[in-house]
Amino acid sequence: MSILAFIPARGGSKAIKNKNMVLLNNKPLIWYTINAAKKSKLIDKILVSSDSNKILKFANKCKIDFLLRPKSISQSTSQTHDAILHSLSYLKKNNYIPRIVVTLQPTSPLRKVSDIDNAIKLLLKDKNATSLVSCIKVPHIFNPISVMKKNNNGYLVKFINRKTINRRQDKTECYARNGAAIYATKYPYINNYIIGGNIIAFLMNKKNSIDIDTYEDLKIAENFLLKK
Repeated sequence: MSILAFIPARGGSKAIKNKNMVLLNNKPLIWYTINAAKKSKLIDKILVSSDSNKILKFANKCKIDFLLRPKSISQSTSQTHDAILHSLSYLKKNNYIPRIVVTLQPTSPLRKVSDIDNAIKLLLKDKNATSLVSCIKVPHIFNPISVMKKNNNGYLVKFINRKTINRRQDKTECYARNGAAIYATKYPYINNYIIGGNIIAFLMNKKNSIDIDTYEDLKIAENFLLKK
């Protein structure tokens, strides 16, 4: 059984310069994802895809595979899916075809090894599922039924034009991707999408779901790590 951990790590970022290599508790942010993937009992190959020599050198230092990503698919508007297909094409030429591709965003440093392995097991167990994404439950106050938007005059109106349901227990349970800390896709479907088809929701708690986008997020993650 071949399971690939794919770590997409562009060198550029807007809110935090060189975000994937910014220090969190004295370690580069990407280290936490690499470390979790290396500890997995199910992943047999890890590949970092990046346009940054600094990131690729760090991946080499961590003794994992790495691949230089072309500039054409390394822009702020580039899709992670394109980087995955580029890497899979390279791996196929080297006689490696994974059964499952697990995409791990380096901006989720508090994701646990158990989260990764349990997500993989869940996808393997379900023969009809094609992909999986890590999620959190949407708080009932943010349920689409409760959400509002401003109209052209600047006044609040219902986001969904239907009868408002006020009671918490009457609202349909909703899920939101948490960053996403974990994507998992069965190989036959990865050419078409990262998540699609029959998608499994893998629930994670709020702490492990922290997604680093700002310096405030870094501080929150650092506080959790120090408490740990």
